[in-house]
Amino acid sequence: MITAGLLMAVTFAAALLAVTLRNVLHAIFGLAVALLGIAGIFITLGSPFVAAMEVLVYVGGISVAMVFAVMLSTVVARQDEGGRRRVWAGLAALGFFAAMALVITRADFGPDSDPSEQAWAVAEIGGDLLTHYNVVFEALSLVLLIAIVGAVAISRREAAASGSARLEPGAIDPDGTGKSDVESEQRGQDA
Repeated sequence: MITAGLLMAVTFAAALLAVTLRNVLHAIFGLAVALLGIAGIFITLGSPFVAAMEVLVYVGGISVAMVFAVMLSTVVARQDEGGRRRVWAGLAALGFFAAMALVITRADFGPDSDPSEQAWAVAEIGGDLLTHYNVVFEALSLVLLIAIVGAVAISRREAAASGSARLEPGAIDPDGTGKSDVESEQRGQDA
């Protein structure tokens, strides 16, 4: 019970960091820690397969895709959205939390018939996922593909809008201008 409470506290704290940090990369790391905490909660609930899928799909897939998207774009810090948006976002979150709390408190979670051990076997779950629920895996691959294509499109649009030359892989940026060391030397010779 103490372990589950600790995992819930870590998950909540990391989720709070994910939505409040201004640096997008740090927010993604907060999200990854929150997802790891959720995987730990699944382990305490006796579902190691779901915990492993949580780590593989969400931490290993979605979070890594988000990091790649940030690496491909040039925006790392979020702009200040203003107080009005924060108030509306807070009210929406409180409304959603109140609605979920109402549904959960009114639901009947009484004892149900125990499922057989075979129903939760990894082979059974894997077989169902690859036969009956195959569309889920295809949809997940499309989501990851769209995230990566979107990151590339955003980075190209930002590069075209700024009109600056991008650094080649492995080039040195000595003065932080976004120009390679060769371009900086040419600029120094022209002056």
